[in-house]
Amino acid sequence: MAVCRAIVDACWTGDYLAASAGHFRQFWTRDLAFSAPALIRLGQADRVEASLAWALEAWSRRGRVTTTIFGAGRPADVYTLGCDSLPLLLLTLETGGFGDLVDRHAGWLRTEVERYAATVVDPRTSLVRSDLVLSSHRDTVRTPSSCYANTMLVVLDLVGRRTGWYASPLDASIGARVVEAFWRGDHFSDRADRDLLTGDAGVFPFWTGAVPDRLGLAPALDALRQARLTSPLPLRYATRRNARAEDPVQRLFVPDYQGTSVWSSLGAIYLALLARVDVSEARAGLAAYARLIERDGTLREVYTSELRPYRGRLGLFLADEAMLWASILLATTTDLDTGRSAVRS
Repeated sequence: MAVCRAIVDACWTGDYLAASAGHFRQFWTRDLAFSAPALIRLGQADRVEASLAWALEAWSRRGRVTTTIFGAGRPADVYTLGCDSLPLLLLTLETGGFGDLVDRHAGWLRTEVERYAATVVDPRTSLVRSDLVLSSHRDTVRTPSSCYANTMLVVLDLVGRRTGWYASPLDASIGARVVEAFWRGDHFSDRADRDLLTGDAGVFPFWTGAVPDRLGLAPALDALRQARLTSPLPLRYATRRNARAEDPVQRLFVPDYQGTSVWSSLGAIYLALLARVDVSEARAGLAAYARLIERDGTLREVYTSELRPYRGRLGLFLADEAMLWASILLATTTDLDTGRSAVRS
């Protein structure tokens, strides 16, 4: 895992932790949030805090939290308003105990919470509006009111109630509503109106703490395995491509980018969860990733079914390398080696 340590160090720009040491050198809210618990366990809390302080200053000039901050501190959403940007930011601030940063920006952050709820929530259902196209971890595939997006409502509500940083603008029953809409007894469905198992729906309700492990973490992870979403390596979004759901422009250049390909971010999170229920299987998955990383000398963002770096059409895109979320694989391996519980800290 020495390569993973080198990747984490290479992602530090001096101001913030970039999403990668490759071409995603920008600040990406969700990428830092995915990695933050692992980074903190690895002794990188100072860099996480510095990254958040830098980002909050950039956002404060507009009073808006975005998916991304580009060069010279220019915030923007890729490709549109992120369903997860604000909730994951607040969850990361809570995870790190960075209440001082919240106090410094309390005024506009509280306004942003209200704006987010007014924009995203359908007052008739208390769930995410189905007529919105929102950026998410699967941002090149359009899924109206997905499980992932609704999980973020629960996160926003829980952080507000636990910390008192803001009054939750959501119905106190939002957690129960999301479980009722998406839980199928042994897994979360990506859609409320049908049973559709996807990699992101399978892990994020548990990873974010939106629901407790006792709801059914072990069977949910097993459902992903049974559906072969963990093969050839964890984790794929889907076993079958749905081209019609892909963003039309992205479909031209990066077809099936977030479909049947293997995403190492999902895989790292899946293995961190698996370590809580089946240590031996988690070790096997981590070892498989370690072999892949040693083969390539880096961690790629996306792999094909042959475990080669994903390539777009016309040679215009090659899956990025040196991803910040290598920290999750490193921290989970370290947790297991030291006997520390692999939980969200």
